Amino acid sequence: EKGMYPIEYLDSIGYFTDRTVCAHCGWVTKKEMGILANHSAKCVHCPTSNQKLACGGTMSYPAMKEAGADVRLGTDGAASNNSLDLRKEAKAASMIQRHDHWDATILDPEEAWMLATKGSKDWVSWDLSDIRMRPIGKDGRRLLANLLYSDAKCMDVFVGGRSIRRNGVTLTLDEGEIARQLEDSAVEYYRDI
Repeated sequence: EKGMYPIEYLDSIGYFTDRTVCAHCGWVTKKEMGILANHSAKCVHCPTSNQKLACGGTMSYPAMKEAGADVRLGTDGAASNNSLDLRKEAKAASMIQRHDHWDATILDPEEAWMLATKGSKDWVSWDLSDIRMRPIGKDGRRLLANLLYSDAKCMDVFVGGRSIRRNGVTLTLDEGEIARQLEDSAVEYYRDI
């Protein structure tokens, strides 16, 4: 109607700032990538959601990077991903970018980890003695690859300086009670289907 692509139109009305968050960005032209970069808008890559919902496109990380866009990772929420695990999202991002661009060097573990944690103030730890974290390799270079590509168990989580998970046990929720409530809700929900 306006003769412009969506991001061009939003730019024409002064929509973008450095606080703008744009999810997915799977159908974005190079010109639009430049617009997002010029405004320091956050471009959030949600590869698992894109695959699950079969939306037909995922963000081109190499093109976004070349344009200078500020790329982050997101889960898009449990309803369209079944997980809120950014570590798994970093793995999915790395795998889909490598697949889509036929290049096994795109989005290496260090870069994927940076996209998942950029701007984060929270703290998480993993048990590095876990067999899934092996081999560590010379100078520990395999640690991030092991962390992203294996199923390592998160041991500790601090949010805003407050411990919410310690030694693999969540301190702020009763996981057993939540599981029971979820099961009861599912039984009730599916009863009439």
